[in-house]
Amino acid sequence: MSNDKMQYPERASDVGTLLGWLKDFFGHFRLAWELLWDERVPFVAKLVPILTLLYILSPIDLIPDAMLGLGQLDDLAIFLIGMRLFIDVCPPALVSEHQKDAQLEMTAAPSDEEQPTSSTWRIPPTAQIIDLEAEEVPDAAAPTGTAEKPKSSIPHVW
Repeated sequence: MSNDKMQYPERASDVGTLLGWLKDFFGHFRLAWELLWDERVPFVAKLVPILTLLYILSPIDLIPDAMLGLGQLDDLAIFLIGMRLFIDVCPPALVSEHQKDAQLEMTAAPSDEEQPTSSTWRIPPTAQIIDLEAEEVPDAAAPTGTAEKPKSSIPHVW
């Protein structure tokens, strides 16, 4: 046995690695989904995801699903390989076009319709913190000179 201390991986980097992998996975899934519905992709290329789905749903597996964990892992591996193979057999011009469209969607500023409304929280530009005290303003529609309503006592929380 070695006297060296065991080096444990840092948790923050593990989480960052996992999040990066998930971001790549969902990006590839979205790309494959868009390519699947694109009419310019040849039908033969579209057979790859169809056959992948048929394998996952079929009762015949390389590793039976009865072996908990391993049976599901082979289905996951076949799904990932099938998705990657589908993207690889699609015409490269279409793949790059869909990738550019997805990149533009992610970096585009929201349109006027997507701007937050007054009912949603907004972060002020330049992250200024605004601290205001609330005060009661008399109703403009009420005639002046009428007796004021008695103030209700609100318990002080802080």
